[in-house]
Amino acid sequence: MQSELRDIEPFYGWLELYSHETDELSPFHEVQHNLFYYDRSMNHIPAHPLWDDFGSESLLVKILFADYDAGYAIIELMGEWNDLFENDYKLLAENCLTYLIDNGINRFILICENVFHIYLQSDDYYEAVQDELGDGWICALRLRPHVAEEMVSYGIASYVYWSPLLDEIPWRKLRPAQLFEFVVSRMGKALE
Repeated sequence: MQSELRDIEPFYGWLELYSHETDELSPFHEVQHNLFYYDRSMNHIPAHPLWDDFGSESLLVKILFADYDAGYAIIELMGEWNDLFENDYKLLAENCLTYLIDNGINRFILICENVFHIYLQSDDYYEAVQDELGDGWICALRLRPHVAEEMVSYGIASYVYWSPLLDEIPWRKLRPAQLFEFVVSRMGKALE
C-alpha cells in the first residue's frame, strides 16, 4: 500500500494552463515541491510530493485549475475523507475553498477517484459552506461506489452534488473549460 500511494500523482495535464504555485490568489501560492523528498503523507504513509497539504492527516489536495473570471475551480483529492476524527471538510473549506470563494470562485469540481474511504458525521459544516457559495455549487466526479453510498446516506449529497452522469465524463481528455461545460450540462440533465 505504501509504495502504491507514493506512485499516485496528481493530474498534470493542464500545467501549461495553470499552476497554483504561481497563482497569487491560491492558498498554495509559492508552495515548494521537492520531487526527491516525500514530505506529504496520508495517515503517516508517504505520498507523492506533488500533492498539497491543507492540514488534514488523511487527505491531500491539488488545485488543478482555477478560473477567477468564470468563477470555477477544479480540485483533485487523494486519501481518506474523514470528518469523524479529522474534520476534513472543515479543514478543506477553511484552508483551501474559502481562499478561492473570497476571490470570486463559487463553483467547484472535486475529482475524487483517489478518495479511498469517506467517514462522515453530520452536515452542519456542509450547510455553512453552501451558504458561502450563494448560487454556486460543489460537485464530485469519479466517486467510488462505497464513497457515493456514504455521501447519500449521511445527506451530504445535497451539498456535494454527484451523479453517475458525471462519472461518464472523460475528464483527463478535456481542457478545463470543456470539463466545466460538460459538468454544467450533465448536472442540468440529472436535475431535470
